[in-house]
Amino acid sequence: MQFSILFTIAVAVLLQKDVLCLPLNDDSNNIVIVLENDEMEPTVLDCDYDIQDTESFLTVKWFRNDKTIYQWIRGSHPSPIPEFKNDIDTSYESSTDPNKQYSSLALINPSISTTGDYKCVVQTQKDTHIFHKRVQVIDVRNYTLTLHHNKIHNETQLECMVSNVFPKPTLTITSDDEDDEVKVVTNDPQENEDGYYNATTVAAVYDDDEDADIYKCVVTFDGYAQNLTTTTTSGSLRMIIDVRLIWIYCIVYIFSASL
Repeated sequence: MQFSILFTIAVAVLLQKDVLCLPLNDDSNNIVIVLENDEMEPTVLDCDYDIQDTESFLTVKWFRNDKTIYQWIRGSHPSPIPEFKNDIDTSYESSTDPNKQYSSLALINPSISTTGDYKCVVQTQKDTHIFHKRVQVIDVRNYTLTLHHNKIHNETQLECMVSNVFPKPTLTITSDDEDDEVKVVTNDPQENEDGYYNATTVAAVYDDDEDADIYKCVVTFDGYAQNLTTTTTSGSLRMIIDVRLIWIYCIVYIFSASL
């Protein structure tokens, strides 16, 4: 029975995998873009307004962080600001209604710089309508995540490190044993020259028993409703030794059986 339990734990540890979920969250005012590849579908920001057909003048402008990136005047083709011409699909038609034909903003080639506060300003001769959107980009395509541990007597020292992620992450270290006392020290994430973040969290776990323990480091991002999380698992020093002995036993057994 004990061998079966240890063998199950060994397989779980040796075959551990990082868990990565990449959903896309979209509501009326907040959009989360998870970067996956270079051929992503455009992300469309709609500007929902109603005006009278008799209006003789209509202009739609889009801003990102209060900087103009796109403009459309009814009756003409839209034009992005030259600096953003590779970020916007100006051929995208949001409606057959001539008052809304090019009112939406179709974002292409997203990057972490796509993150920001967007504002749509609709102007007519009589009225001005303003709509806000928030776009948050998540990029964990090239991240690394490690969890190191070192057990000294009844204390296990843990260090979790994540690098090359966006936006700013939050790291949490937990133990599967509810009786463990976990003291965590978190350092502020550091932004590198490319705008991505690296972060480190350390923890000390106090445990008086000799049972194997599994520790977990979870990386989360604020503003991501689906809780994009990356996890990794590590065992105590005693468990790692037991795992190695189990696999040595298995190899010897298989070799002996084949003779």
